Amino acid sequence: MDAETPNRAERRAAASAAHGGTEKYGWRVGEWAFAVGCSRSRVYELIAAGKLDTVKLGAARLVRTHPADFLESLAGAD
Repeated sequence: MDAETPNRAERRAAASAAHGGTEKYGWRVGEWAFAVGCSRSRVYELIAAGKLDTVKLGAARLVRTHPADFLESLAGAD
């Protein structure tokens, strides 16, 4: 896959925006990582450290912490 081909998280984000950008309450790990600009591994580290609110829905792990709220919390930690 070349650099211009969107990955799954990018395709989901684009699909969400195309449907009116409805307010989301949960993100799959890959979507959340893409929104924040970090790796999925880093998201799992944040989950293990208790820094992100998550729920399990079947086999899926959904992150309930809004990406913007998380980034705001980092800005306030400086």
